[in-house]
Amino acid sequence: MPREARAPFNTNRADVVLRSSDDIYFRVHSCILGFSSPFFDSMFDLPRPRTRDGDQDVWDGLDVIQVTEDGQILDMLLRFCYPAAVEDPRLETTEELEAVLEAAVKYAMEEVEEKLRAALLDPKFLETEPLRIFSIAYRFRFEAEARAAATCLLRTPTAPFHSSPLKEIDDSDLEKLAIYRSNCAEAVRALGRNLATLHRKQSYAFYKWWTNFCSCPQRPDARYLMHGTYAREWWADYLDETIAALQETPCGRAVMQHVPKALQMATSCPSCQSKAPVHMADFSRSFAQEIDQAIACVPLGMTF
Repeated sequence: MPREARAPFNTNRADVVLRSSDDIYFRVHSCILGFSSPFFDSMFDLPRPRTRDGDQDVWDGLDVIQVTEDGQILDMLLRFCYPAAVEDPRLETTEELEAVLEAAVKYAMEEVEEKLRAALLDPKFLETEPLRIFSIAYRFRFEAEARAAATCLLRTPTAPFHSSPLKEIDDSDLEKLAIYRSNCAEAVRALGRNLATLHRKQSYAFYKWWTNFCSCPQRPDARYLMHGTYAREWWADYLDETIAALQETPCGRAVMQHVPKALQMATSCPSCQSKAPVHMADFSRSFAQEIDQAIACVPLGMTF
């Protein structure tokens, strides 16, 4: 049954009506819609279509334009178009986000599109549904947003590459996404092979700590040799576990995963117990930054 949209799209000051696919009538201002969308701007210059009976489609004396979006999506789209007096709608799901974005692209609403591209990077979507966000970004060929989502996918041990959100991506692109993940794992593996890959200042800070008198056993492993001094056993164990974790989740966050265990192991030594919290915080932060920088240099390997 036809019904009128909620405020502000029920004003008597409107000069045109948009009718949604589920028969909701939106009273809008053609000047605002024209500024927001070249599609509608050009449409308003055309003669109005007539019904089969030869009459123009009107609602309460205003010309009616039929659109394919339903009332919920059209309401959100229009709220993005209207001035600051009308708040932007709150997008609750990625399905809503994709549908409104599709409409914005269809009607060439560039400013609305920019807002929705920013919404793709909202943590409530990006961090909870990175695969879905990747699918949306790739569909519309938004390279920066697709890369952000692909990077976020690295935080999960295995990416479900065959789930429904990727239905519009072909097998070759899925393979490229898997290769990207593998290349990221190799990039971070290289960082853990030798401490010399880390920032020199950070490396020297550890050297000063390790050369202090301490009863902790050292790990005689060339991978952990720094300025002629081997790492303490508990710290080498931490790095071994961290490097293993990075192969499953090649991202900076993985560096923090085993820090609590390392600090617990350090409590057996009075010297390490007092110094480890500060030094481990500095090291893990620096190491995480190095990892994220290395990943940023890995090409996504997909065409946009």
